[in-house]
Amino acid sequence: MKAITVYTAYASFIMFVLLLLLINSYFLISLNMEKRKNNKIKKQKEIIKKLLVTVVENEEGNKETINLLKAKLNRKTDIQAFHQAVKEYESENINNDKLSHLLEEIVDIKKIIKSGIVRKEYKESYALYLISEFNMGNKKAGDFALASLEKNSLHVRNNALNVINKNNDLSILMKGIEKINEKNHYFNDKMIIDFLDNYKGNKEELDDCLYTRMDSYNINLRKNIISHFINRANGSQKIKDKMLNLMQHSDEKEIIISSIRYFYKIIDHRAEEYLLKNMTSKDWEVRATTARVIYKYSSEKIINKLKLTLTDENYYVRSNGAESFLKLVDSEIAIEEAIVNKDRFARDILLYAMNIRGIISIEEYERVVNQRKEAENMKGVVLT
Repeated sequence: MKAITVYTAYASFIMFVLLLLLINSYFLISLNMEKRKNNKIKKQKEIIKKLLVTVVENEEGNKETINLLKAKLNRKTDIQAFHQAVKEYESENINNDKLSHLLEEIVDIKKIIKSGIVRKEYKESYALYLISEFNMGNKKAGDFALASLEKNSLHVRNNALNVINKNNDLSILMKGIEKINEKNHYFNDKMIIDFLDNYKGNKEELDDCLYTRMDSYNINLRKNIISHFINRANGSQKIKDKMLNLMQHSDEKEIIISSIRYFYKIIDHRAEEYLLKNMTSKDWEVRATTARVIYKYSSEKIINKLKLTLTDENYYVRSNGAESFLKLVDSEIAIEEAIVNKDRFARDILLYAMNIRGIISIEEYERVVNQRKEAENMKGVVLT
């Protein structure tokens, strides 16, 4: 029985050693294959780069060389080498317009999808990624990206947006916006705003189109368009007029709040009257946003209005009001307001804001209050 146990242990040990050897051999073979693959890609990259230089820097071009480049997009290792060659060439040359036109001519989207460079479910996403990397702005790339906006994969849709905002045809981008507006698929706010902000074409033309069609879009898209106008600091007269109108007459809270934020970045003193009205809105979010923005329009009316926000029932309104109030008055006036204000909430929020900004500490405040009380008591004694 003992001999069998020893034999079993010995056999188990041999199996364990063999397993380790197999695992080690697998990793060594994998590393060797990866190394050979990388070396192959590196060699192909140098060949492709030379071909690119030959065509791009030759004014007449060369059909034979162009055909050779087209052939370099047949296999997955060649595609990887092609990508590396393009990025390396771009990093070494400032003007790449001719390269972009060449890529639009030779890159075949269907070949990339069929290449097997990535797994089936990622093929379309990778193709879009390469098109974006190559800065392809032709109709073929635009149409492919528009169709991809209908896919269920969020990653595919995001890559499609990156392709569209590099397209030279503004109508392609506007069609993309129409698809976003249909809300058949989810696009988060950041994706939409980045999509608009990163447009590589004529930004003024884009903003004109957005301004013209804005009212036909859903609330969320309109809100994102306003954020785009803010990021662009678009202070054209018609945009400012539009934002003033929305702040006064819109029935949607999100649009009102977005238009209020617009006048934080783009100053227009016509907005002051409507900001003051919004300080008494029934909606606390509107009041809080206005209280945060309104210090940009300094006046005695605004300072007095901000004093009233210190007693608001909503904490965020009080907090934003205190921050804006401190930006408009001297520290002595702020401290005096905290001392004389009979509302406990107003005193607390103002003291907290001053403490955060380093204007006065709680201990210093208490000392000032005590000194004030002692002075008043002494005055009463003298009078007696």
